[in-house]
Amino acid sequence: MSTADDPRIDPEEWQAQERGLRAALSGQRAGPDDVDYLRIAEAIASAPQSGPPMRFAREVALRIARHDAGIERWVSRVLLVVLAIAALAVGTLFGPAWWSAIEQATGTAAVGWMMVGAGCVSLSWLARCWRRKQR
Repeated sequence: MSTADDPRIDPEEWQAQERGLRAALSGQRAGPDDVDYLRIAEAIASAPQSGPPMRFAREVALRIARHDAGIERWVSRVLLVVLAIAALAVGTLFGPAWWSAIEQATGTAAVGWMMVGAGCVSLSWLARCWRRKQR
């Protein structure tokens, strides 16, 4: 900052502050006019750092992720069981009617190919699950 830009700043006072700061940072002795600014600069430099410890945010995020993952995993399992029971109930109640409607709409050959496709998707999914468990 240029002291010439602001008429309220005394250039001598400015230089005394700068000399006091330099003396505090370098460990040198300050001149008689700079002693007050040396004390101020030392007090600012020695003030305790008020901030969270290192890795604070990371540890908090990991703790929250572990807690959330536990709750979400439990809720997901419960919802999966409820979905499986609901799908079984709906399939039992309406399955024969849907099956005959699909056969009439697409034909017997198309239903066979749909079953082959569903089987391929199921086998691929089971193979992927098996590979994950092997790792």
